[in-house]
Amino acid sequence: MSVKEFLGGLPLLPSPAESSPKIGYAIYALEAISIVLFAVYLYMWPYKEYTLSYRNLRGPKVEHWFWGNVRTFIKSEPMVPHGNWIKEFGPTFRYRVIAGMPRFFTADPLAISYILNHSETFPKPPQTRKAMSDMLGNGVLVAEGNDHKRQRKLLNPSFSSLAIKGMLPIFYEKSFELKEKFISLIENNEENEIECSPTPPIEIDIIKGSKKIDIMSWLGKTTLDIIGLAGFSYNFNAIQDPNNELAEAYRKMFSAGMEVTVGAILQAIFPIFQLIPTERMRTVRASTKKTQEIGQKLIDEKKRVIAAAHQDGFQKQADIGNDLLSHLIKANMASDLRPDQKLSDAEVLAQITTFMLAGNETSSTALTWILYSLSQHPEAQKRLREEAMEVSDERPSLETLNSLPYMEAVIKEVLRLCAPAPATMRQAMENTVIPLSTPVKGRDGKMIESVNLPKGAMMMIPILNVNKLEQVWGPDADQFNPDRFLKSDSSSNDISVGGVWGNLLTFLGGTRNCIGYKFALAEIKVILFVLIRSFEFQELPSKPIIERKASVVMRSRVVGEEKAGLQMPLLVRPLST
Repeated sequence: MSVKEFLGGLPLLPSPAESSPKIGYAIYALEAISIVLFAVYLYMWPYKEYTLSYRNLRGPKVEHWFWGNVRTFIKSEPMVPHGNWIKEFGPTFRYRVIAGMPRFFTADPLAISYILNHSETFPKPPQTRKAMSDMLGNGVLVAEGNDHKRQRKLLNPSFSSLAIKGMLPIFYEKSFELKEKFISLIENNEENEIECSPTPPIEIDIIKGSKKIDIMSWLGKTTLDIIGLAGFSYNFNAIQDPNNELAEAYRKMFSAGMEVTVGAILQAIFPIFQLIPTERMRTVRASTKKTQEIGQKLIDEKKRVIAAAHQDGFQKQADIGNDLLSHLIKANMASDLRPDQKLSDAEVLAQITTFMLAGNETSSTALTWILYSLSQHPEAQKRLREEAMEVSDERPSLETLNSLPYMEAVIKEVLRLCAPAPATMRQAMENTVIPLSTPVKGRDGKMIESVNLPKGAMMMIPILNVNKLEQVWGPDADQFNPDRFLKSDSSSNDISVGGVWGNLLTFLGGTRNCIGYKFALAEIKVILFVLIRSFEFQELPSKPIIERKASVVMRSRVVGEEKAGLQMPLLVRPLST
């Protein structure tokens, strides 16, 4: 390709000798820029392609010389294009992103397990860490290496089975508070509709004894209250306060973060573009500032109480509380801890903002998709309710909840199909060989059984795609079928994907698995138990189209109501007692 062809054809310009000196210099500058751009193109495409160690992998046709296949992602729901490519090329292939950069992709169970169990070789890319750090600080989700090991060791006691059992009363208290709030919204016809949903119901959706409610918003308020009490001994009171500043900050943060724009993509790949003050970035930064302000208030108040009770200082064995914040403060202030064992002030704040986000958004998002799925499958909802109604205790123990087979199956099935985090990124820190359990055909027609990845190679851990692999879950892998988890001969037992729970990748696996997954599952079960015994959840008669949008987590939006932001409206009807 010539320079002229690359630039799409330039008009003929006079030679410098035929022009004035200024025009001549401009022409020289234009020619120099053209040569540089052409050189960049040659490096990004022919050279990078020729030297790519996994160039024999097949993949989708590149759509654009600069944007690669990115525009396909923008137009589609999370991970849908990747699922289509898996059917065409097998579970391992490659594609292009911005500036022609190659991207290695695999949903192969053996490869995924290898990557997850070599976390130091495959950490999060710097760009991903930077974006997360800007919102959350260098907490346990962001930290790598020894920092991560130290932080995780200090946090583990807060998420032990014993600690979670102690949190159960808080889970039930807030679940029943949500139940009463729903009843109040349904019974009070004069209630401000905006409190129920960001958009008022149309005539067909107004049904006596029921109410259109944005369950995603209210589940988010509930889980925020729970992490506040269970994690920090602080009641945000988000369920009762419709204008809760922290809940509003999260709403704005996620609404802005869901906007997939050219600017957002450029900022994610090229950090220099983050210097451009877009409206999206201003919104995210303002929301982040609010979460950090509230987190710092929690720290200051806890330190003040501890200082008053322990004027001569305290040691790590001292009992200052069992909540997450107490463990963090102990690791920050205990006099007998070595410096390398302590958390800095910044790290304590980072854990708080991390768990204010991760401790409520993932659980509320999971519950949103669970109730939505049950509204789409009323027979499954009826069956789950019947199982829950057989429990005589209104506040059963965690052991009892864990013994309900259909509830367990429903939760696993929805978290398989609708994992809150649809994917995560990793980068190879050294040249390495990735083994494959399913060989794929190369461009030369030969079968590929392993892939040589160069240092710096970027890859995606495609959580949603791995969770829907036909080789693991059978030909109905993309269908809602909780009964697959009740079969003793389930095919999911034959092929391991390396996940920490249910042979799913929803909570990842290896040393970087989700530290709070047991907390999240207990919380989900308690809230679901209370709500399914109290209400029926139905699709609105107007049958709005729900689309999936992904940023930090995968949330929902109504097609045609994009300006209303993220929402999940369902028709909620109290059950007769």
